[in-house]
Amino acid sequence: MIHKLGTVIITLIIITFLGYVGLSLIRQFAFSIALENHEANMLMDTKAEKERKKKIALADQAASDAFRKVEPLIVQKNGNVNGNSNGSAGAGAGAGVGNIGVVASNSGSRSNLSSPLNSMNEEVV
Repeated sequence: MIHKLGTVIITLIIITFLGYVGLSLIRQFAFSIALENHEANMLMDTKAEKERKKKIALADQAASDAFRKVEPLIVQKNGNVNGNSNGSAGAGAGAGVGNIGVVASNSGSRSNLSSPLNSMNEEVV
């Protein structure tokens, strides 16, 4: 069986052209799927970030409300514990959360609860 050289070359050119067109169509289809997937992922990430920020804001508000309720008790306890008559200066109204162990204790042991918290924060950072 004898094949003409012109027929073989034309056949190879047609196959190459059809392969190029087919691969281009496949690439465009895959690119459109990738864009849709990216948009969906961005939407989900945005939604998750919005929910996370909302939860953080609610937690901050709850912590502020809780501290607002407890702060007068800390000031009252601070006045009772450090309210001695010899005029020594106490922690006063500036007593913060870190001094709760000192302020809230009525016994002779004045443990500071902030030291384990501070060491925990140093390990995390």
